[in-house]
Amino acid sequence: MGAIALGFLAGHCLIHSLPRLPALIWLVAVVLAVSMLLVGRHRAARNAGNFSIATIFTAVLLGGVWAWGHAAWRLANDLPPLLEGRDLTVRGFIASLPDPQGDPQFVIDVIDAPADVPRRLRLTWYRAPAAPWPGEQWQLTVRLKRRNGFANPGGFDYEGYLFREGIGAVGYVRDDPGNRRLRAATHRYPIEQTRAWIGSRLAGAVGEHRMLGVLQGLAIGDTSAMQAQQWRVFAATGTTHLMAISGLHIGMVAMLAAWAGGCIVRWPRAQSLGLTAMHGRVLAGLTAALIYSALAGLSIPTQRTLVMLCIYFGLRWWRRPLAIGRSLSLALIAILLVDPFATLAVGAWLSFIAVLVILMATSGRLARESMIASFSRVQWAVTVGLVPVLLMAFGNLSVVSPVANALAIPLFTLLIVPSLLVGTVVAMIHPALGAPLLELPAWLLDAGWPVLEWLAQQPLAVWHAPQPSLPVFVALVAGVSLLMLPAIWPVRLSGALLCLPMMFYRAPTPPPGTFELTVLDVGQGLAAVVRTHSRTLAYDTGPVYPSGRSAAELAVLPFLRHSDVRSIDTLMVSHGDQDHSGGLSELLAGLPVRALSIGPSVATAASTSVGCERGQQWQWDGVWFTVLHPKAHSEAQSLPESRNNGSCVLLVQGDHGAALLTGDIEADAERRLLEQELPRATVVVAPHHGSDTSSSSLFVAAVRPDVTIFSTGYRNRWNFPRPAVVARWQEAGARCYDTGASGAITVTFGATGLQVREQRHTQRRYWSR
Repeated sequence: MGAIALGFLAGHCLIHSLPRLPALIWLVAVVLAVSMLLVGRHRAARNAGNFSIATIFTAVLLGGVWAWGHAAWRLANDLPPLLEGRDLTVRGFIASLPDPQGDPQFVIDVIDAPADVPRRLRLTWYRAPAAPWPGEQWQLTVRLKRRNGFANPGGFDYEGYLFREGIGAVGYVRDDPGNRRLRAATHRYPIEQTRAWIGSRLAGAVGEHRMLGVLQGLAIGDTSAMQAQQWRVFAATGTTHLMAISGLHIGMVAMLAAWAGGCIVRWPRAQSLGLTAMHGRVLAGLTAALIYSALAGLSIPTQRTLVMLCIYFGLRWWRRPLAIGRSLSLALIAILLVDPFATLAVGAWLSFIAVLVILMATSGRLARESMIASFSRVQWAVTVGLVPVLLMAFGNLSVVSPVANALAIPLFTLLIVPSLLVGTVVAMIHPALGAPLLELPAWLLDAGWPVLEWLAQQPLAVWHAPQPSLPVFVALVAGVSLLMLPAIWPVRLSGALLCLPMMFYRAPTPPPGTFELTVLDVGQGLAAVVRTHSRTLAYDTGPVYPSGRSAAELAVLPFLRHSDVRSIDTLMVSHGDQDHSGGLSELLAGLPVRALSIGPSVATAASTSVGCERGQQWQWDGVWFTVLHPKAHSEAQSLPESRNNGSCVLLVQGDHGAALLTGDIEADAERRLLEQELPRATVVVAPHHGSDTSSSSLFVAAVRPDVTIFSTGYRNRWNFPRPAVVARWQEAGARCYDTGASGAITVTFGATGLQVREQRHTQRRYWSR
């Protein structure tokens, strides 16, 4: 059974790793060819009494076909490019909880719309008169675009997340008199309506308590009211798994209900009906798990937990032997059948690997251990065993996680969650009666929070690791596996030695005299990184977004940590526009910055900042950095539209080419640059994102680059880069790239010539636009 489950999993992984889905005709051809091959092998294996090889091949094939079919169906529901940016009228039902913070964001299931509009949309309603309620039917005028997210090395794949959620397009609601509610909430979406109603009851009972978002997350799986700082603390301490309705909490509630259900034998008529304690445990446990999972909206993680519990209780009901390996195999197959995209979620891997790690750590023990010793062993095993998955998925792990979880797991599982559920049930009846009961979990959270905050603030609370090479990662997996086994100390020692390469691994850097320029995908803004052999310069920090998050948090810092950058030697912020300087404070807090160079319009509280001025020059590892503009801050103020024209312009020159970073300068500043005999650059980051006010003909002719890069947002409202500007650079002989279409663009200035890598091409997946 284990081999079949792994084969089924391998088929899914194979399909989901493809850059493009194969055509149906090729899939049919492969199915027929492999089927004929398997028939022959199956007969031979049956005659030999061995079914393993043929069965595994069949499982791989079935897994691939199952994943391909669902992926093709989901892609067929995507928004066609021709409908992007058009005003469309849609009717549908609100299918998500209301967002209490800022402009409402919600999911709508479309029932009536123009042809080819996806059935499921994620919308934002700016200046909404009221937040739509789950189950309500609305008519809205919307403007849509295809699934969109940043594409950067080390960054989060938001497009993949939307694809897993079945979102066919994203967009916003237009201001239109035709926007109206057609019908109040009906019997549709009863789960979401119930969750929203319970959430409002909790809010009424707790008030504006700072832990309201955490309480709602634990009670109904709604974390929208949680503060960004609270998420950072949970992430830094490795306790994020305790938030929302996790598998741990569902399992705990199911086991408590099963224990209570075992008391059914005390019911006078139980024996006459043939009911035993086992029947009561199964019925009560499954019912409690289903109800609690429904409170979480039957999300994908809770579905996985529910499937595993159904298999467990099903085996108990039919009194079948509870073989752990067979149970896990059945659970894996069932989860992939229910959710063919489970392998795209890190949580699915963490769930199964955690169970395997616990089995490896607890099996084969001859001596009995105390409860504390057993808990410590399991906690240590899970912490160490999940290291490879966490590093590959997130590029970091919490060093303080063992201590934080040792305190938080008992606190949440034994005290906060049970008292919260009791208080929530009472608050559903009457908020005033539930308020005193909810004071206990709120007080427990307040009491334990300073400890988690203190742990999260420690200098080495989180270890950020670069993306390892394949041999280093294989050695890490082998070492962790040996550490998990109940073996003698020489085996454990060899496992620890195999983990050492990961601890001392450093990502490769450009050789002396060469450098690497990466223009990150940050939407409508600019953030670039220049790396030499041993130094790093960051040019601009990208924008801050309406949600309060910034490009520094979402793109720049993940890229730097992915590239094994431990500190920024120079951070240059060209000017004060928020799309260039919005992530400044976040970047200063995220990594040590040795020198801060700013344009005249940049406002910062950093006392160590210096203004960038023409003539400043330095050398790193055989690469020269020269500031070409402005001549002085006073000159920048005299230029028309000085905020843009006062941008810091930086020239980077290596042995094999030069790069020119221009900020948002416009025609007037370009003329000043031409007056000082502007050198030719191999690569230019186009001024002002390719606007009509920049990239004058004289400037383009003087620079004559081989490559021009436009840093723009996908389908931005200014239509940057302007077609005429792109044509001007192309006529000068430049190859043009756009971060909105290519994702992060990395240019290597090496001895073998100029090499350009586009993130959306090198790391493409079939769901990418």
